[in-house]
Amino acid sequence: MGGAGLESPPRCPLTSRGRRGARRRRHGVRPQRSPGHCGRRPTMAFVTRQFVRSVSSSSAASAAAKKIIVKHVTVIGGGLMGAGIAQVAAATGHTVVLVDQTEDILAKSRQGIEDSLRKVAKKKFAENPKAGDEFVEKTLSSISTSTDAAAVVHSTDLVVEAIVENLAVKNELFKRLDKFAAEHTIFASNTSSLQITSIANATTRQDRFAGLHFFNPVPLMKLVEVIKTPMTSQKTFESLVDFSKALGKHPVSCKDTPGFIVNRLLVPYLMEAVRLHERGTWWQELSAAFFSLGDASKEDIDTAMKLGAGYPMGPFELLDYVGLDTTKFIMDGWHELDVKDPMFQPSPALNKLVAEKKLGRKTGEGFYKYK
Repeated sequence: MGGAGLESPPRCPLTSRGRRGARRRRHGVRPQRSPGHCGRRPTMAFVTRQFVRSVSSSSAASAAAKKIIVKHVTVIGGGLMGAGIAQVAAATGHTVVLVDQTEDILAKSRQGIEDSLRKVAKKKFAENPKAGDEFVEKTLSSISTSTDAAAVVHSTDLVVEAIVENLAVKNELFKRLDKFAAEHTIFASNTSSLQITSIANATTRQDRFAGLHFFNPVPLMKLVEVIKTPMTSQKTFESLVDFSKALGKHPVSCKDTPGFIVNRLLVPYLMEAVRLHERGTWWQELSAAFFSLGDASKEDIDTAMKLGAGYPMGPFELLDYVGLDTTKFIMDGWHELDVKDPMFQPSPALNKLVAEKKLGRKTGEGFYKYK
């Protein structure tokens, strides 16, 4: 009869403290529970089992989190950047497949790589020409070519894309390669202006996708920007950092922001130089003498930045070297992302030159004329 509080609790089969604990509770004293107290704390055996399971799970997680050691690289795009990436990868002991649309393009790429290697060898092995020749031949033997990307990615550790700066084209490429590449294969884009996340979303391996931005000329420039999206796994990121170091490069980390680090600072600087040159009243901008009516001449701006800031090239020299069409493409993309940002506004002078196909050194004329 009576309330439950007046009844003694049943004796626990693992301890003799059941009744004594009940008496203490009636007097307001809470008994100390042993780890083996039935129904209160897990037994030592249970704790041990949980610890073993935890250790096993941690070991499995640790094994799964091991970084990918990149040995085999597939480079998509045989242009200056793609060929340069293939060259430095092969020269540092990696097996490389260089892919492009035609055999003619690949033949030119391979010849360009050989010419570049011979320049490196001449300097690196100045006192031992024979060793230089061996270096060139060994590096070239590590590079094969193909016009079928899907057929060569099945056994690669890393795919580096260095094709045209067109999001739709890149998405189509990676969507197709995603079906043929191995499960562990990491995808990376060398884009200098497009959002890595937008490219990664074309695949089912967003955790194994990142940006790997090299600089031109690749064999000489030490920097590589490793861009980590919100979906990129730490394992992928660290694998790409290690790969960059293996190439003899200096990797820096950046989030997936417009222009990453270098171009986000560099391109607005270049564009401000153009605006400084073209700045004037509205009627000056419409005049035939447009380029001579700014706040300073392009020659003086270049000289000022080289002698005053210690830059190896002035902004107009650098624009011509990079390509005015490339700069315009970047600015147009950023302007679409934020039309109100004053740093992303289009330049009439730049647009005019690009419309006239005066793209810089590669066409013989840009802001300057080249013979």
